Amino acid sequence: MSVNDGALAGSRDDMTTIRDVRLQDGVVWASAAGGLPISASQPLTQRAVKMAGESATRRIMLDFRRATLTHSVQALNWHAEMLSGLRPPTDARIAMLCQQPSEHLQRWELALQQRGHLAAAFTDGQAALSWLQGPVLEPAPSADQPQDLGSVKQLMQQYADGLNSAPHSQVVAEFTELFECLLANAERLGVDAMKGLEHQLRRHAQRRNRGS
Repeated sequence: MSVNDGALAGSRDDMTTIRDVRLQDGVVWASAAGGLPISASQPLTQRAVKMAGESATRRIMLDFRRATLTHSVQALNWHAEMLSGLRPPTDARIAMLCQQPSEHLQRWELALQQRGHLAAAFTDGQAALSWLQGPVLEPAPSADQPQDLGSVKQLMQQYADGLNSAPHSQVVAEFTELFECLLANAERLGVDAMKGLEHQLRRHAQRRNRGS
């Protein structure tokens, strides 16, 4: 059985449903096979978040590759809101692993990112594990800590330095996620980030040509 869009749906009576939450190699796996009704997705996710807190791990894998799901974007939005309401640790990483990519999965991912969570959707199990087990991001500065641009740039430099020994595919995935987060926040603030990026790329190309 395969995951269609990662949305949470109703099961048929003749389907065997298997749900499991376990800790494996530092990752909390919440797996489902067969029918996964929306009524079952909440306790499954709650157990995963609770286990992550109790075991002090910050890695959660929602493995729905063998679950039978629907194409309902409303259900995915509900799941993202419910998951955020469980208040997972701020440095937790949450991956949803599905059989096929979809626009709905991207919306689930963005909905959680906009709520301040490190979340990503994957169709490749190894890529999902590499992202989950990557370097832990520095926590965001609190209200009494410096939040000027220089401090943010320093944190980003430390983050990039921590990826020196990471696989190239992981570096690409993490910087793509970081870029998407910056774009989402720029849009929220009414800033045309793409225009600024194009300007910086032209300046970078000019400096590189002068140096060659």
